[in-house]
Amino acid sequence: MPITTHIKISVLAILLLLLSNTAAAACQTRFLVGWLDWKPYQVWHNGIITGMDIELLEAIMHKAGCGYDLTKVPWERTMRYIRSGDLDLALGASKTAERSEWAYFSEPYRREIMALFVRRNEYEKWNAAHNFEQLADLNPRIMALRGAYYGSTWNQIKDRFFVHQLNQYKQLIKMLEVKRTDVVLTDLYNGKVLIKELGIEDQLTTLDWNASDDEIHMMFSKATVNPADIKLLNEAIRQLRKDGTLNQIIDRYR
Repeated sequence: MPITTHIKISVLAILLLLLSNTAAAACQTRFLVGWLDWKPYQVWHNGIITGMDIELLEAIMHKAGCGYDLTKVPWERTMRYIRSGDLDLALGASKTAERSEWAYFSEPYRREIMALFVRRNEYEKWNAAHNFEQLADLNPRIMALRGAYYGSTWNQIKDRFFVHQLNQYKQLIKMLEVKRTDVVLTDLYNGKVLIKELGIEDQLTTLDWNASDDEIHMMFSKATVNPADIKLLNEAIRQLRKDGTLNQIIDRYR
C-alpha cells in the first residue's frame, strides 16, 4: 500500500475517533440540577452529595456523555425554577398533565410508592379504611409535603380532607410522632429511613394500602433544555435498564 494512502487512512481513522468522542458528549446543555435532603434518594454525607437518585443521575449522565452541576433547592421552589428556567433538571418527579405544560419528562428511571404513615396505637382505627374514600369518612388530619404529587386518586379526593402542608420531610414524621396530625403522606422508603433515624420505629407504621405506586422521571425545563438532549438521556436510560445497571443501584438502597 502506498505511504500516502496509509497516511490518508490514518487521518480518516483519527477524524472518525474524534467525531465518535464528540457524539458521546453531544449534549447542548450542561444541566443545572436541583437536589434536596431526601433520604435515601438525595443525601449530604461527609461533604458529598450522594443517594439513590444521585447515583442514578451520574450513571445516566455518564452513559449519555452529558455534564451537570448540583444546587440545593427546596422542592416547591424547584417546581417554580423548572418552570422559569432557573433550573434545567429536577430528579424524582412524577409526570402530570399540569407539569407537562411547562416541563419535559424523561422515560421513567425508577418507581415511587407513596405510603400512609400512622401511629402504631391507632393503626387499627385508620386501617379500617381500605381506600381514600373510606378514609375520608373517618375524618383524619393529614400532613403532606408542599408541592408533592401523591397520585391521581389523591388529587381527586384531597378536598374532602383537612390537609396541612409542610416544606420538610422530617417535619412530617415529627408532627405525626407528637400527635399534631393523624396521617402523613410521604414516600415509603423516605419515611422508613427517617423513622429509623429518629429512633421511633416502635411508634409509627404504615397502613396496608398505598396512596400511589407511580413511575418516576427526570423533569426538564422547557425554557432551557433542547429535546435532542433528552433523547440522548432517554437512550442512556434504556441501555442502563437493559443491562441491569439501574436496578443494581436501586437494590442497594432497598
